[in-house]
Amino acid sequence: MHRFRVEVITKTPNPQQVVYAAMHQDYTDNFVFDELDRFPSESKCGELIVKRLLAGERGHYGPLEHPQIVFNCGYFPHSVMQQARTHRVGVSFDVQCLAADTKITFVNIQGETNQKLKKTIGELYDLWTNGEKAIRQRSIRGRNGEPRGEYRRDCKNRISKMRLRVLNEETGLFTTGSIKDVMCSGIQPTYRLTLENGKTLECTVNHRLLTTKGWQTMGDAVGLVTDSSGRVIKTTKPISLMCNGQPVVEEKLYRNKEWLQSQVIKGLSTIEIAQLSECSINTVKRWADRYGLSLNKQDSKFTKGQKPWNYNPNAPYHNKAWLEKQLNKGLHVDEIADLADCSIEAIKKWVYAYGLFLNRRLPGTKTPWNKGKSGYKLNLSKESRKRRIENSKKYTKRGEESNFWRGGTSTEREMIGAWTREIAPQVHKKFNYICQKCQNRGGILHAHHLIPVFADESYAYSFDNLVTLCKKCHEYIHKNHKEIEFAQAYEPTLEVKDWQTKPKPIGKKLKAHPVKVLKVEYLGEQMTYDLEVEGEWHNFVANGLVVHNSFRYTGNQFIEVIEGKKDIEDVFYLRPVDHYTNRQGKKYYYSPEAREADLKWCMEAVKRYQADFEGGMSEEHARGKMPFDYRQHFVVSFNLRSLLHFLDLRNKKDAQLEIQKLCELMWIHFEEWAPAIAQWYEKHRSGKARLAP
Repeated sequence: MHRFRVEVITKTPNPQQVVYAAMHQDYTDNFVFDELDRFPSESKCGELIVKRLLAGERGHYGPLEHPQIVFNCGYFPHSVMQQARTHRVGVSFDVQCLAADTKITFVNIQGETNQKLKKTIGELYDLWTNGEKAIRQRSIRGRNGEPRGEYRRDCKNRISKMRLRVLNEETGLFTTGSIKDVMCSGIQPTYRLTLENGKTLECTVNHRLLTTKGWQTMGDAVGLVTDSSGRVIKTTKPISLMCNGQPVVEEKLYRNKEWLQSQVIKGLSTIEIAQLSECSINTVKRWADRYGLSLNKQDSKFTKGQKPWNYNPNAPYHNKAWLEKQLNKGLHVDEIADLADCSIEAIKKWVYAYGLFLNRRLPGTKTPWNKGKSGYKLNLSKESRKRRIENSKKYTKRGEESNFWRGGTSTEREMIGAWTREIAPQVHKKFNYICQKCQNRGGILHAHHLIPVFADESYAYSFDNLVTLCKKCHEYIHKNHKEIEFAQAYEPTLEVKDWQTKPKPIGKKLKAHPVKVLKVEYLGEQMTYDLEVEGEWHNFVANGLVVHNSFRYTGNQFIEVIEGKKDIEDVFYLRPVDHYTNRQGKKYYYSPEAREADLKWCMEAVKRYQADFEGGMSEEHARGKMPFDYRQHFVVSFNLRSLLHFLDLRNKKDAQLEIQKLCELMWIHFEEWAPAIAQWYEKHRSGKARLAP
């Protein structure tokens, strides 16, 4: 335990005067700020707090929540950090956290989001720790011993089941994960990043963001240079951050390099390949360029030697240096097009061809005068409203009598199709959801006219003329003009040949795309929060940007043990040889032989980690198989009241030995920070396991 260490990162100066100010304001009509120069001394304030607030046990302990202290705890076993987190205190490995109003993206079953599914991280923390916002009244003691009175119902289980948007870092496509924990990280210096597309993110300097160069802390990514107060002097690195929102099409033939190459070898033109893969010519060209394939040119719109009417080999936009010069001047695409006397599309084409980036105009226009204003309302009584409805029914011309009637907007074929789709569920029920061609049950089903509409339109709206076909069979019949052949050979069947799998819901796939950072601003200190994400990918989408969750998954320390750079006990924690007692009172002896065997087991785990990591396994996957109590540095923040609560629960005789040591090391700093309160606490509450005031 001699390696354990606790240091103070920051703390509220004169905490007892701060508590006194809040306490005094509760009982005076004066504005406390005006009395600052007449405040008692720090030690005198401590005496008054003990006398008027703590010793009297008045039950109004809100003033204790104002002072904040942030500890850096080092070399403790991982289990200690996990226990600290259970007491609703802000814990972070490296103080990487987000501002309270940061929006977290959740999605529905189709992978789509909307404003209702987005919640701020501050709101999530409140719901996670305090329960749903509706206040409820408990008239009797709860089934788990909860006291009577007002309460907010726990909703952790519901939040943990919500689909959190996360990025699959291997494919670059977004998928879903779930929240394991929501944490308050205390008051931290925060910065606002503004991106080229107008998105902003407020985070600490150590929060890790996904950039075009991989995961980096915000400070390292932008090359942040600050003064002693944290204010931004400059940023030294241009960087782009990965954002969400770009839809991608489903897997198509043109994405397969071998297939695309085989069509080129066959001599097919670009148009023919596009028709086979059901995409545009430009899509085929783009994927051919990506794979370095040369397409056949026989489908060119121009004969040999013929040039487009606007062909100009000396156009300035063909020159990369000229384009770079205009872009460096800060010109936008329309301004460059005016200079070159060409279209905007021509400029875009050559800018992208050279791998350059256009200058984007900052979003935001003058707020429209009518933004947020609703339309006019008639202040009608119930009688007037009823009379208007009756007059509308009586005098308003509808249908063919309306002055706006145009004879209908839908063709007869469209009407037939709409009716067929509407009646289709009844048709499928009639045929027991069995395709009448392949005799398979389930899957995507269509209603098919046995006697085709083109053959006899009088049967178009006949229910008995409709049969069930699966999507594949329906498309085969129509594409190959087999309607009559199928009708002549048709025999109804209700026998199942095979079951089809239930079709998956169709949703748009989104991929991450880079957006350039324009500026970084210092916002001062504010309350911050973070998430722990459960699942394979430890990231989430905050304000549209891909950010890492609070826990680092780095295994360099394990590799350094193998390389001899670190002693194994610098990385893993094992209790000293001694006699111990478990919580049931059973005594046991942790012998030197048992401890030595455990150290060997830890070394074998490190070797296994190295083999897994070198074999391509991700860090977090390999680390999940390590002994639980590897040593962990973390930062923990408390307000004065929550610190007392933590000490009550974890500095008692039956608490875990290691977390008792954490409390002892925190206590040294607490006594120095708020001596009068610490002295009262030690005398009246320490070790008694009472809940803190």
